Amino acid sequence: MAQTNDDAFWQLVEQFIERANDAPESLELTEVGGALMVAASRFNAYALAASSIDKASFKDDRDGLLKDYVNQFRSLLADDLEDYANHYKTLIGNTDEAGDA
Repeated sequence: MAQTNDDAFWQLVEQFIERANDAPESLELTEVGGALMVAASRFNAYALAASSIDKASFKDDRDGLLKDYVNQFRSLLADDLEDYANHYKTLIGNTDEAGDA
């Protein structure tokens, strides 16, 4: 994930999260997350295709690009799941385990 301006990058991340948090109450959280994944997938496919030299090189690079993006998402999600596991009560506000912090 190329980052040229960390402040602008994180502001954009926060804008996406705020938009997701403002989704209609008629949607489940998993539906909002799914919509974000579909949007991210579509945009990244476009960005990768648009930045390729030509169609042939794009097609040749697809498997490697897919592997890289899947690995990156897996790593990001694993880190975020760990963060929520470690700070569940603070971030979610409830717990089923006695003495859980």
